[in-house]
Amino acid sequence: MKKAYEEYRDTGMLGGYDPGGALLRETESGEVLTSFRDTCYQHQGDHIINQREMLIEGKVFHVISVFLMEATATPTDKLLSLIDTDLKKETHSA
Repeated sequence: MKKAYEEYRDTGMLGGYDPGGALLRETESGEVLTSFRDTCYQHQGDHIINQREMLIEGKVFHVISVFLMEATATPTDKLLSLIDTDLKKETHSA
């Protein structure tokens, strides 16, 4: 795994998505949770808040994601649904 300065040197971005830095944990219900070493996780009531900072070309971005503990779909499922909806719109307008 690259060190932080090597990642920044090679990509110009610090805190990028690095699947090699992910930790996978299985919950009691059988779900798999992915966590990254550079992300702060907070459990608050019925949701989880993930916070991290990314340095891209000298600019700092504060990224905050909020996920419901009992979500009806994963973020990936929702993104794929959005993509499908956009593709259907393009097909109908063409």
